[in-house]
Amino acid sequence: MPNVFAPTRFGRGWWLWPGLPLLVILLIRLGALQAGGALAFPDEERHLKSVEAVEAIFQGDVERLCLHLANTQGRPADALLRLPVALVQVGLHRIWQIPPTSPTSLLVPQLLNWVVLLLNLLLLWRLARRLLPVASATMVLVVYSALSSTQLYVRHLLPYDTALGVVLLSLVLLSAPAAARSPWRSGLLAGGLGLLAFAVYPGYYFAPLLPGALLLASQPKSAWKRALWGFGAGAGLVVVPLEVLTRFGHISYLRTLQHLPATVIQGDFSEGFSFLPRYLWQVEGLTGALLLLAALPGLWALLTCHSTPVARVVAVVPVAAWLGHACLGYFAHTLVFYGRIIHFFLPFLVLYAGAALPLLRRHRLQQLAASALVVTALGGLARFVPAYFALAYPRDVLATYSGVAPGRLRYLNEGGLNATLDYDVPPVGPLAPPARPDSLVLVNCTFLYPLLSPGCQPVQLPAAYRRVFDAPHFLTLPAYGFEGFSPSMREQLGQCRFRCRVYEKAK
Repeated sequence: MPNVFAPTRFGRGWWLWPGLPLLVILLIRLGALQAGGALAFPDEERHLKSVEAVEAIFQGDVERLCLHLANTQGRPADALLRLPVALVQVGLHRIWQIPPTSPTSLLVPQLLNWVVLLLNLLLLWRLARRLLPVASATMVLVVYSALSSTQLYVRHLLPYDTALGVVLLSLVLLSAPAAARSPWRSGLLAGGLGLLAFAVYPGYYFAPLLPGALLLASQPKSAWKRALWGFGAGAGLVVVPLEVLTRFGHISYLRTLQHLPATVIQGDFSEGFSFLPRYLWQVEGLTGALLLLAALPGLWALLTCHSTPVARVVAVVPVAAWLGHACLGYFAHTLVFYGRIIHFFLPFLVLYAGAALPLLRRHRLQQLAASALVVTALGGLARFVPAYFALAYPRDVLATYSGVAPGRLRYLNEGGLNATLDYDVPPVGPLAPPARPDSLVLVNCTFLYPLLSPGCQPVQLPAAYRRVFDAPHFLTLPAYGFEGFSPSMREQLGQCRFRCRVYEKAK
């Protein structure tokens, strides 16, 4: 097994470049956890299935353990990978009475997100070095680290970065010198990791195509049969145990995959081909525009200037997967794009930009182009960070008022929203917040979906109440607006700039 994370290799002053900007970005990402954000999206509650599974282990109830791992809407591998973190949370609850759903306990899985993102950067660096010289690979690493999309999900208990990391790992391992690995073993590796990424997050249904294509591209045709048998065996080593486990919990993993959830069409089918450029411009700004402009030259460079299988696969398969998903939305009205789907393609988009640099014949021009992209990306990060740190996540806002009885909380929502997605007050541990007023009025402490009524529709506040909290609602950040909101809803989020506000009765 090759040493996946071995550097290959930075120059003598690596601690200054790229070490210093990467360290700053990693510290910013770690500091972002201070605002909370866990369990802000309904999908994040699947993490609690792992917590419940650990509690079932302590109770010796194997059947209930399997039920909780199976009841994850086709994500049993994600639930399994979260068990160690859930074990820590259950331990905190049993020893220090810190509830697993409290903001303090949820820092544990958020810290795991930080570690996963760090490992993904190391894998991307390793993959970039298989394709590019050190200078270009360094540019790829820093630019990808600085993207808004790369920072966005660190606060949330979602499987996107884990699934992406498994795909990057498969590409790194399969593109290593394969002299000591037979076609069967290569297929076993490709099938196992490809299906593992899918079992972590089935939204990346195209993920197995990358290791599968690299497997065939790196083997002679005479060895394809053995490689494909190995791929099937590797896939079986993932699927069969998951099916057995979920069957024991009275839910079939394979059967859950036969039915698409209704949430896969929360958007606009007409955005099939325009979603990516809109996302890059509205979320990443000038950096996104430059990456899109560099994509075609980069693809050309990978296909013409590189003869390695990994270069051809990285050039062709992500583009084919994007086109296929766009067609399923625009023509078949089956799927729509989300920001989380675009998140999968961004490492490859940055790799295309890195591959385009050598097309500039003069070394000075290459340096200027790389510097311009890095400066633009870091400038975009500097604009993103203050907005990201200022956001209010309603659940975490409510945690500071956990001493108030739920019946004494009055929810008011702007934008014509009903109360079906209002947040509950999170539990607290032994270190409870100080005493709070016995009644509060909460404005926009809700999940702002769906925005069906035009206009902002501000609410009339009751008399004799004073404002004690006011901050932008997290869904007003442009990147969040691409998570299932239609173009008109995103426009309404931008126009209304909904804010989470808390009012208490004036004394």
